[in-house]
Amino acid sequence: MIRPMLATDVAPLVEVQHQTFDDLARRINEAPFELTPDTRERLTARMAHLQASDPESAWAAEVDGELVGCALALVRDGMWFLSLLMVKPGYQGKGIGRELLDASLTTSTDRSWILSTVEPAAVRRYQRAGFALHPTYTAKGVPDRAAIPAVSGVRVGGDEHAETMDHVLRVLRGAGLGAEAGFYAERGSSIAVVPGKGFAVLRPLGTAWLGAVDEATARDLLWTVLAEAT
Repeated sequence: MIRPMLATDVAPLVEVQHQTFDDLARRINEAPFELTPDTRERLTARMAHLQASDPESAWAAEVDGELVGCALALVRDGMWFLSLLMVKPGYQGKGIGRELLDASLTTSTDRSWILSTVEPAAVRRYQRAGFALHPTYTAKGVPDRAAIPAVSGVRVGGDEHAETMDHVLRVLRGAGLGAEAGFYAERGSSIAVVPGKGFAVLRPLGTAWLGAVDEATARDLLWTVLAEAT
């Protein structure tokens, strides 16, 4: 059964997310996905935020009373993003993911985006839904701090981050960050800003966002976040 996701679904679905992501990581030969206290808290906060901010785009899958998956999407300034689509191992390949995606797409717009995993089944599912494929990559490693130059003009923190984030994203993609700007700030994320020109959101494991209106600003922000990263 596919139904609207409730606030009380968040905690059990975080457990499902851990099982799903850990299973995927092992199948694609990546490190196990560990549910540390910090990770659990971060996943819980994000899921609860999206269920509250975009309840019409939050769906849960239930089989015989057991939560086995969910889909979470958000719409900002007319642009739709799929934030999470997952089905618990053992229930995959049974059409549940397709049903969740179909439910989620009821709020999609003519400007819709999905960041897919490398799992072939997920890629095929999104293609069949009409999405075009664009390449992306994830870079992992330990920065060589001796190679990081000093930069100026970048501020970490400051009250102007929300205005800059919205402005830059409207220039780049035609849609601001909306409620997400406050969410990142409330979560204690460090936000590096070149006022009016660019921003980057830092998490302990790396950069969550980086956007700039010109290449020089993007380069300065990238050096800054590499210097700040653990």
